[in-house]
Amino acid sequence: MTRNDNAHDNSTSGAELPKFSVNVVPTGQLGHEELATVLNLYRRGQITPLIFGDGNKPEAAIIPFAAFVRLMKYDHAAHVHAEADFQAELSHRIQESDASGEAGMTIEELAESLGPLGQQWADDHRAAQQKKTHE
Repeated sequence: MTRNDNAHDNSTSGAELPKFSVNVVPTGQLGHEELATVLNLYRRGQITPLIFGDGNKPEAAIIPFAAFVRLMKYDHAAHVHAEADFQAELSHRIQESDASGEAGMTIEELAESLGPLGQQWADDHRAAQQKKTHE
């Protein structure tokens, strides 16, 4: 087992984590016994992840299923919150544009100006419009 004091890669989207240390198990050393040991620890209530990878670089983690469920709930809640904020800003900008009476931008251009979530929405909206046109 090797130690990595720069345990994460901030070049990964959404990886804005504080610096911390982890023990990285080389992938070639993972076997049935190690996995069985970790599973038994989880069954006794331990929550320490098994982090493994090659070249002393953490690449994956095995965590208790309850921790996985918490992460999924957190990610879902964050997505719902971001979507609600996006929809509120979109509605606000549409109302302002309607009130000004000026020639404005398309709904897709407006969405794109709201960032990555807006870009995704615009792409999905265009695809749906094209699908309707071809039906």
